[in-house]
Amino acid sequence: PSSHAGKILRLNDDGTAPSDNPFVDRPEYLPEIYAVGVRDPLGLIIHPETGELWEVEHGPQGGDEVNIVRAGLNYGWPVISYGQAYTGEKTQGTGGTGPERAEPCAPGMGQPFLFWSPVISPGGMALYTGDKFPAWKGDLFVGGMSTTQLQRVVPNERGLPIRRLPLLTELNQRIRDVKQGPDGLLYLTTDHEAGAVLRIEPVADTPAN
Repeated sequence: PSSHAGKILRLNDDGTAPSDNPFVDRPEYLPEIYAVGVRDPLGLIIHPETGELWEVEHGPQGGDEVNIVRAGLNYGWPVISYGQAYTGEKTQGTGGTGPERAEPCAPGMGQPFLFWSPVISPGGMALYTGDKFPAWKGDLFVGGMSTTQLQRVVPNERGLPIRRLPLLTELNQRIRDVKQGPDGLLYLTTDHEAGAVLRIEPVADTPAN
């Protein structure tokens, strides 16, 4: 509670902690802490329709996660994980503070919106709301660094992920971030010797599905 490690912080523009942060009245916590139990966050977005905060993080060997962040919730690391330590055992947490073998769930701890095992080493993410790719509307896009692919996550009518489709499989570059531009197209940055900013455009007469 007295460290920023494994935490998501919420601050005012002037750097102070908002008075409605979940731990402001608990002296053992730093007041800027908003959620705990995350491992290695790589990206945050605000859902353009719901206003929810979404977070993507690296797991150990397996267990990369996307989480919908709730105020005061513990997302479990290093107590629970869908990954394994690099020794091949189930994850042991950080700095020897975790259990001998972590389980994927525990009472009172948050579950991810989705997880990957094996890992994709996610970069940034974007929720698509544009009109240039009608079949993609409402889908989540996550950059994959170790897989060198863009992941398209398709939800069902309840918003739960039901399909994961790899895109740009021929690119062979680490995708560090993905964003929707004001023109309704998707833009990528690649983390590579010849890194670049790339734009995804629809091909004429070819529907995106």
